[in-house]
Amino acid sequence: MKKKWTAVIMAIFGGSIGLHRFYLRQPELGVAYIALLIWGGMLNFFGFPISAILGWYDAYKYLMMDDNEFDRKYNSNNFRDRYGNRRSEPKVQEVRRGKYILMDEDKITTQGRAGYFDLIKTKKQSESLKQSGIKKFKDYDLKGSIQDFNKALELNQEDMALHFNLACAYSMIEEATKAFLHLDKSVAYGFKDFNRILTHESLAYIRVFPEFDAYRNNQFRLTSGIVQSLEQRIREEKQIELEKLKTERVFLKNEINL
Repeated sequence: MKKKWTAVIMAIFGGSIGLHRFYLRQPELGVAYIALLIWGGMLNFFGFPISAILGWYDAYKYLMMDDNEFDRKYNSNNFRDRYGNRRSEPKVQEVRRGKYILMDEDKITTQGRAGYFDLIKTKKQSESLKQSGIKKFKDYDLKGSIQDFNKALELNQEDMALHFNLACAYSMIEEATKAFLHLDKSVAYGFKDFNRILTHESLAYIRVFPEFDAYRNNQFRLTSGIVQSLEQRIREEKQIELEKLKTERVFLKNEINL
């Protein structure tokens, strides 16, 4: 569990050697700060090395974050969300993740208008893919589980369990928009266990978004405004991170060429 104030203090006093980056599990950036300090020894501002100034900027950025945003960025594998639920330790997650999947073939009523035998055949194919996806999810093969769930969904697009499981899987790989959309479809097709949405551990990532409050207050249904706000927030965060990385790479490249 990474602490915001610990990162701030490290960035202020150890920013020149990227101490805070190592603390936040970003060793490649930590090495870049050390390289800036070594190769940029002759280039400084008012006697302070560039890496130290970058560290102070990082400290300011952390201070401006609220706790939920800091958790979402730096504690994605282990943090207590706003509803008090603590994620399991990573080594436990890698061994077995069966508790994350809510529904299997015993908790879904297949809907469709095809003939009886076609319906049975389609259901068997869908259930086979669903079970394969659940097994891969338990083994932490999240991308593989998403592929199987989507294939099963092609056979039964109104399966609320598949939509819920996809929401869980997309949340685990931090694809917030897709997680929200599938969670919304799960509710649209009959899912009513709203307390599970508020407490399910694999949905912890999307619960820290401000848009989740609007989603909950709207009876757990999305609106175009909520989706637009979410996508805008994600774009802005990605752009900020991209610009920061570009700046650090330019500094590093210039120092290496000196």
